[in-house]
Amino acid sequence: MHTVLLTTLIVLGAIPVEVRPLAGPSLRGELVEFSPDAIVLQTESGPQRLDVASLWEMSAAGAVKPADRPVTVWVELIDGSLIRGEGYTTAAGLAAINTTSGRPLAIRTAVIHAVRFRDYASAPQMADLWRQLAAAKAGGDSLVVRRGDRLDQLTGVIRDVTDEAVQFESDGEIIQAKRAKLEGLVYYHPAAGELAPRSALVTEISGTQWNVRSLHAADGRLQLVSVAGVSVSLPLTELGRIDFSSGNSAWLDDLEPESSAWRPFIDTRLPGDLLSRMFEPRGPSSLGGQPLLLAGRTYGRGLRVHSRTELVYRLTGEFRQFQALVGIDDRVRPAGDVRLVIRGDDRELFNETITGSDEPLPLALDITGVRRLRILVDFGAQLDIADWLNLCDARITK
Repeated sequence: MHTVLLTTLIVLGAIPVEVRPLAGPSLRGELVEFSPDAIVLQTESGPQRLDVASLWEMSAAGAVKPADRPVTVWVELIDGSLIRGEGYTTAAGLAAINTTSGRPLAIRTAVIHAVRFRDYASAPQMADLWRQLAAAKAGGDSLVVRRGDRLDQLTGVIRDVTDEAVQFESDGEIIQAKRAKLEGLVYYHPAAGELAPRSALVTEISGTQWNVRSLHAADGRLQLVSVAGVSVSLPLTELGRIDFSSGNSAWLDDLEPESSAWRPFIDTRLPGDLLSRMFEPRGPSSLGGQPLLLAGRTYGRGLRVHSRTELVYRLTGEFRQFQALVGIDDRVRPAGDVRLVIRGDDRELFNETITGSDEPLPLALDITGVRRLRILVDFGAQLDIADWLNLCDARITK
């Protein structure tokens, strides 16, 4: 066994990683084996085999981001994968993409959904307009142009794309549209069957993300096939993170509650809708959201909930566990005093007081067969002063 592991260790290049299971503590070690079903880590206590189905995520420990290269194109595939690049051209239905990591990619335009030529990181309104336009149904390919504070599209057929222009056919006429005047391109795809389910989300250190249906490691490279059928060979040194939770779990901040009800401790004459927006549950990625801070650590997933709020989630009954790390947000500690009550259908799963002086509390509640999950953050002993409860890394798992 040790000989096999040593051989594999040399092949994979002893990549240091941190692995977070769906349940239990994180593990650090060197990735020495990676198959579609399991990974093997060489840890201080020896080799450990972990089934992929039991994993939440794996991230490269100490990965060094390459020198900044300008991102000039954002290429979205029909499976939701997003490629960050610095060049995009096409010829005869084949796209050549120069990625910001320096690796060239050749991808059929038949699996490309949209190509954006503008950075909307500092323009959220334009980013929303782009998402709406790209998601809208059209009768053909589209050139997207900006007119003041709105985006318009011209529908036709996109032919070849060069660094300077897009060959575009509209109403039987072929024009050369200058790329400098375009916001981007949206490709038309006739309705087809459903894509295969995603098994993992792979994020490169450059920021490119792949929704994948299969992956394994060999010869120091991660071999992956995206849900849309694009094959990629990624050096393990360029791996940032693999999220295995797709299909195994769902983040609470990704779920739309069936109902969300908040009320103040003392009635007020202020407009109810204004107060509701001020005290509505927020995740780090939601509009106006902030990272969750708990015990000196920042969390990028979860919900920040104020008393008195009741959230109801409708589930499918296939999930087995609700997991979270709960505690009063660091911004208001040591104040804060709430009563957290969690119910699965008619069964009480948790009922305890949580204050700003308490240590973070890990939850792992059995929700087998539950159809409605109710989370109540109720008033505690200090009215509703500083009652901001963090549900860090809150998720339901199968």
